[in-house]
Amino acid sequence: MSFEQAAVRLAGGFIRPIDDESLRAAIQTVLPTTPMGELESIKALPGMIDAAADTLHKAWRAGIDLQVRATERPRLDAVARLEAAVLDHLPPSMMRPVDIAAAAAKRIAHAPTVIGPVEIVGLTELAPCWRPLLKVLTEHVPVQWAAGPRSVPAWVEGTGVSVLRAPAATPLISIVSAATAYHEAIEAMRWMRSLLASGVAPSEIAIATASPADYNDHLLALRVEANIDLHFVHGVRIVTIREGQAAAALADIVVRGVSQSRLRRLAALCRDSGPFETLPEGWLRVLPTDAPLSTSSAWNRLLARLTPEDWPDGADYTLALRAAVELLAKGSDAATEIGEAFLKGRALAIWRKALFAGPAASIDATLEALKQDDGLEACVSVAWMPASALAASPRRFVRLLGLNSSRWPRGIAEDRLIPDHIIPTEVLDPLPVNLADRRDFETILATTTGEVVLSRARRDSDGRLLGRSPLLAGHGDETYLRRNVAPVH
Repeated sequence: MSFEQAAVRLAGGFIRPIDDESLRAAIQTVLPTTPMGELESIKALPGMIDAAADTLHKAWRAGIDLQVRATERPRLDAVARLEAAVLDHLPPSMMRPVDIAAAAAKRIAHAPTVIGPVEIVGLTELAPCWRPLLKVLTEHVPVQWAAGPRSVPAWVEGTGVSVLRAPAATPLISIVSAATAYHEAIEAMRWMRSLLASGVAPSEIAIATASPADYNDHLLALRVEANIDLHFVHGVRIVTIREGQAAAALADIVVRGVSQSRLRRLAALCRDSGPFETLPEGWLRVLPTDAPLSTSSAWNRLLARLTPEDWPDGADYTLALRAAVELLAKGSDAATEIGEAFLKGRALAIWRKALFAGPAASIDATLEALKQDDGLEACVSVAWMPASALAASPRRFVRLLGLNSSRWPRGIAEDRLIPDHIIPTEVLDPLPVNLADRRDFETILATTTGEVVLSRARRDSDGRLLGRSPLLAGHGDETYLRRNVAPVH
C-alpha cells in the first residue's frame, strides 16, 4: 500500500483521501458560485478546473495551509475561498492529506496493532505533508526505508528511520538515435520483439519515457500491427474505443455545430441509439452529398422539400430527423440533454464523466484527455510507462525514449494559479518535474540489472533538428539508426 493508504488505515473510521475525480466534480459544482477575486474573470474558461485541481493537490502535498496564508496575497485568498467551498461540498469523510496525517497522529498508539512494522520500498521522496507522521511513527513501530541503490532524501536523516542500502546495478548501456519519434517507437517495438523471440519473459521488459503522451498514439498503432500485448501502465485515451469515438462525434457537433459530415459520423457510431434508432436503414441517402449543410437555414431548406418518396421505405420520417437536428443545434447549453438523447451505455457514461471533468463548451478537449485502463495485466505483459513508474518498479530490460534536450529532463514550469513570486516553486512543489526527471533517470540506471537502451530522435515531426539530452553525457557514443533498415532478428 502507499503511505497515504497506511495513514488512512491508522486514522480509522470512514476516513478516505480526496481522489482526483471527486475533487474535479466538487470544483465544477462550487466554482460558478464562489467569489474568486482576481481570478473571477477566468474561472469560466476551459482548463480552469484542471488548473485548480492541480494547484490544490500541490498545496496539500506541500503541507501549505491556504486559510492561514489567505491574508498574504489576493491570489492566495481566492484559492483559499475555493478550497473552503470544495471542502464544504465534499463528504466529511474526505480529508486533505494534512488532516489525515493529523487524525492518524492522534491514534498513533494503535500503530503496532493496525499497521505493524513499516517498510518503505521504491520511493526516492515523500511529500512534506506526510513527513511529520513518519517521524512520529518511528517512535512506536520499526520503520525501514529500503532504498536499495536509489538516492535517499536528506531530511530522512535524524527521523529515526533506518535506511537499507544496496549497491547499484551495472546494466549494459547503449545509446541509439532514430530519425523521428515515430521511428523511435518502431525501433522500440523491434527491440522488444527481438527480446521476446530470444526467450525473455514479457514481464522483464519495459519501455519508458518522461512524457508518454508524445509516443502514445505511435505505440498504440504499432501494438495492434505487431499483435503483441503492450500494457499502457498510465492508461489509454478513452477516444481510442468505439464508445469514446461516439462521445467524441457528438462533442464535435455540440461544440462546432451541425454539418452533414459530422452528422454522418455520429449516425455511423450511434445508429442503434437515440433518435437514429427510429430512422430506416439507409436513411442517409436523403442527404445530398454535395451540400455541406453547415447552417440551420440549409437544414430547414432540405427538410422542407423532403417527401415520403425520398425515404428508403416510402414512409415520411422528416419530423424525426428535424427533431434530431434541432436538438443537436442547441449546442453546449443543452449538452446534458443531448447526451442523454443520443448516447447509451458506456458512451453515455463517458459523456457524463466528461461533463464532470470540464465545461460543456470544451467537452471535445476534455474527452481527448480522459483515459481508461487498457485491460492488460502488467505481470504478464511488456510495459509502456512513465519513467517515474519504472523507477518505482524496475525491470530487467529497459528502453528509454525521448532523451532529447528540453524533453528529458523537462523544464520547470510555474503553477498556473500560484506563480513563483507568490509562493516559490520549490516550496509549492518540493520535487519539481526537472529534478524528478533527473532522479528517475538515475534510479532506472541503478536498478536495471540487464540492459538499458537510451534512445533519442534526431528530428521532430516538422523536420527540425533536436539536441541531445544532457543526461546522455558520459554514456558513450550513439549508434545511428537508419529509418528504412531491416530488423536484424
